[in-house]
Amino acid sequence: MTALAPSAVPLAPLPRAVAAVVFDMDGTLLDTEAVHRVTMQAAADALGHTLSDALFRELVGVHRDVNTQTLLAHFGPDFPMEEFYRDGDARFDAMWRAGVPFRPGARELLETLKAAGLPLAVATSTASPFAEERLAHSGILDFFATVVTRSDVTRPKPDAEPYLLAAARLGLDPRDCVAVEDSPNGLRAGAAAGMMALLVPDLIPPTAETEALATAVLPDLAAVGALIGRSSHRI
Repeated sequence: MTALAPSAVPLAPLPRAVAAVVFDMDGTLLDTEAVHRVTMQAAADALGHTLSDALFRELVGVHRDVNTQTLLAHFGPDFPMEEFYRDGDARFDAMWRAGVPFRPGARELLETLKAAGLPLAVATSTASPFAEERLAHSGILDFFATVVTRSDVTRPKPDAEPYLLAAARLGLDPRDCVAVEDSPNGLRAGAAAGMMALLVPDLIPPTAETEALATAVLPDLAAVGALIGRSSHRI
């Protein structure tokens, strides 16, 4: 599969009719990954360490348990992890409460899908109640029939469990659902669940692996809406 130009949309519809859409949250609906990068790098700097962009990209779309292992492997076992997270979380909390923008086209897409009667859900690696708080603060929590967080699963992304649970809560076959993701790990989770997995890259460009794994690689959320519109009798 070839990544798409900014204005391009696949001519072919999705392989199956779309029964529901399950979204990742950070980096897909909310432009929080950029905030995470700024706040985590600032917290590392305060401790005398440099958290490079390349290292940060290893943390994107991954839950904190694995991120902790990645950071300790890079900085060493004496890295003050608790202090790092405490400072980074405080910085992040202040920034997102001041207002984190949507990813381009996010609210418009949600409104279109909701108006069409398609059930919507979120599957995120963020824990409760933080995920629900961000969605509520952004004014979009009510769009979703269910929100699956890190707190709801034993095997988070890139395992399929978050997406399988979302489909189960919606009462639908995961094969009839679309997963919308921005990161490789999230994409792996949606694809492993058997969903039609769409990748809209944020901070991590598509690779040969993600292009092969994705049902489609799209330039933006408007293209997601256009593709779903070709594949659903409701839109």
